[in-house]
Amino acid sequence: MKNPLSSIFCVILFVAAGFAQENRPIVDVYKEKLADMLVANDGEKVKNAQQDFQKLCFQAGAPGQEKDRKELVGLMLQTMEDPQAAAAHGWLIRQVGRLGDGSAAATIGKFLDSDNDRIRDEALWALGNIPAPEAVKVLTDTLGKEKDADKVAALKQAIAYHKPREAVAIKSLDEILKILSGTDEKAWDAALPHVAWLEKANIASVPFFKERFGKLAPRAKVLLIDALAVVKDRSAIPLAIDAAKSDDEETKLAGYRALGEIGDKSILPQLVRTVQEKDRFGNTVRDSLCRLNFDGADQVLIDAFDKSTDNGVKTELLEVLRKRKGKIAIPVFEKALSSDDEGLRRRSISALESIAEASAIAPLIDRFFAEKKSDTREAIERAIVTISSRYEDEDGRGQALCDEIAKRSLDEQGILLPLLGRIGGSASKKFVREQFANPALQDAAFKSLCVWPDASVTDELYQFASNSGDSRNKEATRAYLRVITLRTDRSPKESKQLFDKGMELAKTVEDKKFLLTRVETARSREVFEFAAPYLDDADLQQEACRAVCDMANDHNFYMGHRKIIDPCLDKVVAIAKDKKLVERAQRYKERR
Repeated sequence: MKNPLSSIFCVILFVAAGFAQENRPIVDVYKEKLADMLVANDGEKVKNAQQDFQKLCFQAGAPGQEKDRKELVGLMLQTMEDPQAAAAHGWLIRQVGRLGDGSAAATIGKFLDSDNDRIRDEALWALGNIPAPEAVKVLTDTLGKEKDADKVAALKQAIAYHKPREAVAIKSLDEILKILSGTDEKAWDAALPHVAWLEKANIASVPFFKERFGKLAPRAKVLLIDALAVVKDRSAIPLAIDAAKSDDEETKLAGYRALGEIGDKSILPQLVRTVQEKDRFGNTVRDSLCRLNFDGADQVLIDAFDKSTDNGVKTELLEVLRKRKGKIAIPVFEKALSSDDEGLRRRSISALESIAEASAIAPLIDRFFAEKKSDTREAIERAIVTISSRYEDEDGRGQALCDEIAKRSLDEQGILLPLLGRIGGSASKKFVREQFANPALQDAAFKSLCVWPDASVTDELYQFASNSGDSRNKEATRAYLRVITLRTDRSPKESKQLFDKGMELAKTVEDKKFLLTRVETARSREVFEFAAPYLDDADLQQEACRAVCDMANDHNFYMGHRKIIDPCLDKVVAIAKDKKLVERAQRYKERR
């Protein structure tokens, strides 16, 4: 089980300038961040939402926030009962476990029977971490029914973690310093968590605090600096500065971490100088710059960027501003697009891709046509697509790019049009369709359709693919096969009909193989029956083997249709050239 200190100190990585939306109702912030966490195709968005929400959980867990903590736990438990939010369940279980609310034990206990090992482990950890009799009861009740030896051992360990510990009543930093001055490291570990619950932690109010801190053992210094950083004791800045100058590596790292949490503008020069040294402390210092949380921190960083004449420093500051995601820095990024320094230009493109809005598309396009290097041009294209894709269809997804394309010369329009295909949306589709009226732009509009991100252009691509006299037939066929295999809400019958049409259109073995390798996205009995006959086709049987195994991989689907799947798996074992496919087929048949 986790050390009791870890749930306090782990938040150091996440505490930034304060939760930006802390003045909004918790339910509104919760719904917003939960929606972002469930965006399956955007890993960065999910990660950012998790980190933001973890800050909110930390704030709700502080003393005096019982009302907010109760509301937040209630919202998370409600979501944990919703199967549509399954992607967030494991993460939410972890947060509820950290908050330690006994009322959550029964709901969390339901996940001890999960088929998902990760979810089950999170539930076990949470129940072990919640210091309440309700959690012990859930664990004990589950233990009485469990037969699996490994799970029994894990449950016993979680229950043992609840054994009463010696109570420690510490009321001041002075007492904690006295304990840290001793040699009993177990006593250190017992004392340090109390820093987070002191009514007001102010190390400068402790008599002779600098001298006493200087005499502590390195590990005791690290523990104390970390704890003071968590509670935002700015009077500890001198200690953090001294720690950052230490010859002991762990103490030095703790000092730099603390400066990111409690530092003010006075420490900025020191951090910037250190991050420029690019030694083993560089990443920690960069993280500290990213976490600076005094009022006006972003503007201080921007001022430092403007005043610096060192492009290396400016590049580092751009990256810090990018990670801080402050909208105030967008004009800085846009200005840096025209820098003579390639590194600055690349960092500004990356920064705009991370946080910019539609207004940044115009300067990015200007830079695109001014840029000579192909890889930088590609980076600009990615940034434009990413920024545009942040908008939902009803918010005019792609409209800003459409407006910019319309202002450009004919040659530039032809270059930019395919980008709309990577963005999608009704505004983009309408604009692309209109361009077919101009012979000079038809090829560019066609290329846009070929890279469309969803299946809404299926009919248009079919028209091109089925026209044997059109020189674009081959490219359209491959694009059609791609979009019909994208995940949609169409019925199994409709999917099979589209796949049948796709096989008719596919004139080459390569195209037929391409289709077979993608049919698993529409897994159903009808689609399985579409793929299975190709096990007897000498040209396509290896791809059919993969399609059969990919669909059989879904345990529920397999158990519901094993009468038709098992004979196909036997064929896979007999004909597959890939040993891994053979092993998979054999393993699936052994499931019960």
